[in-house]
Amino acid sequence: VAQLALTLYGRNVVLASAHEGARAATELGRSEQEAEAIALRTTRSATGSLVDDLEIDVHTEPVGDDARITVRLKGRLAAIGPVPISVPVEAQASSLRQGEVE
Repeated sequence: VAQLALTLYGRNVVLASAHEGARAATELGRSEQEAEAIALRTTRSATGSLVDDLEIDVHTEPVGDDARITVRLKGRLAAIGPVPISVPVEAQASSLRQGEVE
């Protein structure tokens, strides 16, 4: 039961971290590098070493007069408990920054 709970927790944190990075880039006007750092810091502070091999990709694409910021996280949840299985985890969040095309 504990292993399942940690797996779900890790997955939820990765999803929330992608959202937080996209939100920071859109609402706070942060750069792609800052959005990546925020997603990394959010994941690490909430999970410690539960998420391994974490990769973060942030990109901006024009959408008319706006810009869509997409934050994607990919990693593996560490094998914890009696069943030593590492679980892949991936999450993506996008947000629209209005009135700005770079």
